[in-house]
Amino acid sequence: MLDIAKSSIPGPNGEPWDVLARFNEDTYGYLDELFAVYGTLFSLPLGNVGGLFLPHINDNGNWVFLTRPHQIKVMYESPDDVISGAEANKIFFGTDEASVAYIEGKAHRKRRQQLHPFGGSRDYAELVLAELARQVETWPKGTPFRLFEKLQIMTSAIITEVVCGNMAEEDREFIRTTLLHTENAKNTGEEVLAADAGIRSLVARRIPDYRVWSAPESPDTLSLLLRLAEEGDVELTDEVIRDEVFSLLYTGFSTTANTLAWTFVRLLRDERVLGSVRKEIADNIGDGTITRDSVNTLPYLDAVLKEVLRLHPVTALNGVRLLKQDIELDGYQVPAGSILVHCAYLLQRSSEVFDAATEFQPERFLTCSVDRYRWGAFGGGSRTCLGRGFSMNEMKLVVTKLLTDHELRAVGVGVPKAQLQGFFMAPIDGALVEMA
Repeated sequence: MLDIAKSSIPGPNGEPWDVLARFNEDTYGYLDELFAVYGTLFSLPLGNVGGLFLPHINDNGNWVFLTRPHQIKVMYESPDDVISGAEANKIFFGTDEASVAYIEGKAHRKRRQQLHPFGGSRDYAELVLAELARQVETWPKGTPFRLFEKLQIMTSAIITEVVCGNMAEEDREFIRTTLLHTENAKNTGEEVLAADAGIRSLVARRIPDYRVWSAPESPDTLSLLLRLAEEGDVELTDEVIRDEVFSLLYTGFSTTANTLAWTFVRLLRDERVLGSVRKEIADNIGDGTITRDSVNTLPYLDAVLKEVLRLHPVTALNGVRLLKQDIELDGYQVPAGSILVHCAYLLQRSSEVFDAATEFQPERFLTCSVDRYRWGAFGGGSRTCLGRGFSMNEMKLVVTKLLTDHELRAVGVGVPKAQLQGFFMAPIDGALVEMA
């Protein structure tokens, strides 16, 4: 029998909107405080984070933060009748749509397979390098600028081409610029929602005509989805396609820009690691052409990106699951209706999980394989990020090209704090740099 004293998971009390405001104000600082007080398992009354009440989903408004590998394993290995990723995502993002993140079972597995080309099976190196070259031409020289914002402009342009590359140029331009308003701490909640709605509305208006004039061989994801719909997939309605497109655009630009910003924050403040990356690039690529294959011969750069993602996960909620049944975890009764949270920030900075956990040491990923329950920057289980391969390759290409052709230096001392931009975390100073 459970100890009655441990029947309730510890955590602060308060109204959801007050707790959420505190959480958003200084997300990682607040998590550090909660961990110091409550330990490795705690609950936050965040309510409906996305702000949309969904009466058909039985949640209790409590979000249970998991910070140890054995807890994460329970979350990702529990069967579908015990947990629901789709319903948790609906609550988190405040939507009742039917794109891949919000469906379950066979339908979810089928949709992931349909979207597989986006995840990295296609070679986008030429596109990425061309867009990077265009963007760098606009960067100021000899004066500090916020690298994060420049990277957002670049990644929004790249993901727009990948997902909507066969749309008219004026439509792609609208998408590229409007995406920037969805992940920016300067924008109000109303402005973020308006940007979201604006992109969805544009895609929805264009789908009927796009079905007619989109070339059959078009490699963009929107064309792929429309072809599948035309071939008889009745689940791919215009509304679902619209939502899939927005989801890929949003997550494909914001998370990559954030991680690239943190990568340069770290590299430009660590001469030893920066020198090792430069040497690896010179030894393996030298004056050769930078390609998808060539950057995948750079194990140290790969380790650097993994170490950046370990110390700077893009969100405090790297995976969420809604409990459908009561479970016991670490001696606590976790009731049905609770939402389990994979908290990579506390997990991956724990000295119980990693040696020298708060130090930037990419070498740790050269000597061991990545344990999916210790390192989970892309989530885990059956809902591991669809774009993991695409994003890692894009980042390797960008870092390799910038370090090969340009001189950047950090502006300011020390590693900046993280700031919530929308749903994701970026350097509060925008990763200030100067280019020679």
